[in-house]
Amino acid sequence: MSKFKVIAHRGNSARSPENTIASFDSALDAGFSHFETDVQLTSDGVPVILHDERLGRTTRGPEGNAPGPQGLVGEVSWVELARLDAGSWMSPEYAMQRVPLLAELLRRYRGRAHVHLELKSQQPELVAQVAEQLVSGGWVAAGGGSLLPGAVTWAAQNGAPMAATGASRGGDDDSIPVQVQAPCHPHFSAAGLTITSFHLHQLQRSRQMLPGLVHGWLIHELTEDRIQEALAAGLQQVCPRANVLTPSAVKRARAAGLSVRAWGVKDLTLLYRVVGCGCHGATVNWPAEAWQALAADAAQELAAAEAAAAEVAAGQAVVHGGPADR
Repeated sequence: MSKFKVIAHRGNSARSPENTIASFDSALDAGFSHFETDVQLTSDGVPVILHDERLGRTTRGPEGNAPGPQGLVGEVSWVELARLDAGSWMSPEYAMQRVPLLAELLRRYRGRAHVHLELKSQQPELVAQVAEQLVSGGWVAAGGGSLLPGAVTWAAQNGAPMAATGASRGGDDDSIPVQVQAPCHPHFSAAGLTITSFHLHQLQRSRQMLPGLVHGWLIHELTEDRIQEALAAGLQQVCPRANVLTPSAVKRARAAGLSVRAWGVKDLTLLYRVVGCGCHGATVNWPAEAWQALAADAAQELAAAEAAAAEVAAGQAVVHGGPADR
């Protein structure tokens, strides 16, 4: 029996305001111990949990009835940011939600969740500030190795035994049992932390400071060049966009020793595609719906069909002069 990891994207963000404590708690309450989130720095160097580099889409004034600041997060102090409403944009019931500190998130979910932490910005000081808080929060040792029982480390990736996360959606863990080609990978089987980013130089900095953690590169297309660049940088995971994935590309990445976690899964069709292509997991805004769909009897057939269609489409694109899946 194969397994696929459903990761709550910015928490249970289809039902709660993204990247808030309410959203992360909602994911855990629904049985999803893995969630993804984003970190960047304020103007005074405080790591905060926020996706957009510019304020306004998910933040309002202190009372929730005014637009609030519209500038860059990196140009606003923590004192200013802490006053903003981060929930009422979705519903008045979330008006008390605020932008979380990274330190707050680490205290609240230590030992309870596997956090997929995206280094959102290119701020030069970001990695050092994150590493410092991971150490002070008891997530990693001063040398960069994990302190969490059963957490994924570089040694574990190379054969050390792994511990289960405990009770969550789907029994022993929140992986989905599906009859496809994606085995439960050690990177997704324990409480702990994975560092991701679109910015390769940030991942390289992080690998130097936090060598015991798994690092994943967010990319748009899973080509042979990207696979080799990831390996050369010492990364253990690639995170490609869902709508350009093919089974052959995923197979090459896995054969190279990388785990594969997709992003950009907008609907069930793409969900079946990434599962059928052989990915080990994916971030989704609607984890409960994804879990239900993949637990259904028809999931295997639908995933296989979408994967086959993706391979055919990629081949046709090459024939007609489109981008090769090289």
